[in-house]
Amino acid sequence: MQFPLRCLAAAATLCAAAAASGHVVLSPDGATAGSAHDAVFSVGHACKGARVTTALSVRLPEGFRLIEALPRPGWTLTAPQAGEVRWTAGSPAAALGGGEKGEFVVRGVLPATPGTLYFPVRQVCDVGQADWVQVSGPGDAARPDMPAARLEVLPPGGGDRPQAHRH
Repeated sequence: MQFPLRCLAAAATLCAAAAASGHVVLSPDGATAGSAHDAVFSVGHACKGARVTTALSVRLPEGFRLIEALPRPGWTLTAPQAGEVRWTAGSPAAALGGGEKGEFVVRGVLPATPGTLYFPVRQVCDVGQADWVQVSGPGDAARPDMPAARLEVLPPGGGDRPQAHRH
């Protein structure tokens, strides 16, 4: 009886890890307050029911000062407007395939005050879109289904590091 339970537990862990990798996320490691930082948004898969990702928009949080967004080969980069950066695939061949991983980089300066920054992301696909915009409130035990990309801004000198939020 123990063996089947162990198999079920292992399968549940693997499924959770696979589902978690699907979010648009930032590195779980934090970054130092007041420093220049490359926010690397990793896309793990296309939207539910879609074959490809065709565009990605990132809303920059208050306190994050944009230096530049890095171009992506085959994609058009739209200059930041109203605090948003957008990449759009230039052709079907340039779009990210369903299970293909891709990275989109925004370079900026972090606020001087430690805390958490949330970057809402809209992922547009050949069929539909995914709005990664949900933020957990203080004391919320449940994880949001569509979490915003999260970055922990740490005190200078690596003092008390908050727990990294992993998906």
